[in-house]
Amino acid sequence: MRLHKLTQQAIDRIERGECLLQAEDFVNQEAAAGQSDGTILQLVDNDKKFIAKAIVGHQNKGIAWVFTDHERIYFNQDFIENVIEDAIEKRQSFFDSEETTAFRLFNGEGDGLGGLTIDWYDGFIQINWYNRAVFAERATFIKVLLYFLPQIKGVYETKRFKLVEAEQPIEHTYGELAPQPIEILENNIRYAIYLGSEWMTGLFLDQREVRQFIQSQVAGASLLNLFSYTGGFSVAAAVGGAKHTISVDVANRSLEKTTEQFALNQIEAPTENHEIRVMDVFDYIQYAKRHQRTFDWIVCDPPSFARTKDYLFRAETDYRQLAADLFELTTPGGFCVLSTNHSAYPKELFMDDMNQVAQAAAGEYYLIQSFGLPDDYPTSADEASQYLKVLVYYRAQ
Repeated sequence: MRLHKLTQQAIDRIERGECLLQAEDFVNQEAAAGQSDGTILQLVDNDKKFIAKAIVGHQNKGIAWVFTDHERIYFNQDFIENVIEDAIEKRQSFFDSEETTAFRLFNGEGDGLGGLTIDWYDGFIQINWYNRAVFAERATFIKVLLYFLPQIKGVYETKRFKLVEAEQPIEHTYGELAPQPIEILENNIRYAIYLGSEWMTGLFLDQREVRQFIQSQVAGASLLNLFSYTGGFSVAAAVGGAKHTISVDVANRSLEKTTEQFALNQIEAPTENHEIRVMDVFDYIQYAKRHQRTFDWIVCDPPSFARTKDYLFRAETDYRQLAADLFELTTPGGFCVLSTNHSAYPKELFMDDMNQVAQAAAGEYYLIQSFGLPDDYPTSADEASQYLKVLVYYRAQ
């Protein structure tokens, strides 16, 4: 195994618990970047003292993942068995739950190996592969998963790396075909999940705690849900007793998908009390401002980047203006929930930006709550691993 010297800055990051390596972390960048996927690197300092081992896996984030700082641990079936078994044990409370039947089963580097995630949907799993290095071990991963979880009904896989001819990005590869949709439970609320056809399955599982928080607070209130996707926040609010919800998303599919989510919970939509608007979010914001509409609750979870016919949005540059508009639309005594999953927008910067906007806005706003990733999404010390940031602001009377 060839030795690869790291820069001191990279060594410091690994010692803090970071796992993702870039080419510039190596003294010989060209040699590191030229390694093929699946190559195991022995990482050393300038004096050739052992630091860690990493597996090369080129993807958008970087070129390799540290998987151990022990010289006698190897990337093999025993390693895969250990990380999968540990991940399952940590989630035993989810397996035992009768109220929640969908969760993140394996969260990449947070569970000991970057480059893949696995989601559990009431007995069906979806494995998301982010580089060819871990994908090359797919047969071992599936064998291990079936050994520890014989109750698995079916397996779906997505390949989120560059494909070669004839490779399929999304496939059913084992067991039963999933119902279309799977009806999962999240805190006793029903949601529709679709496996095998699209990258997104119908619900962002990492927002579970935020949906539960909103459900517990909105009785009798109005709620505006922007970039609403399939309306998960709106459904949680309606179940929690919200008197009025408005779900806004530019995607045509949002009408059918949101209607379905409401129907699974015996709530009729779209109606006067539960509106679904298929339109540009930014146009709706301007409409609401012109008509001096305000809302008791506003939930905003935009993509990191969005381009519509008339607008271009980048979270790190444009969220400040978006937040300013939303604070203006928040009723005194109301709440504004601002979320981003942009891994390159650090929590401290996002919080500083939103606090500055709040201070400059008309009225008094207080940051009263924040959310990150839930327990089934363990993270490493890597900034990109801790991608979800959710801030809840209260507008004083």
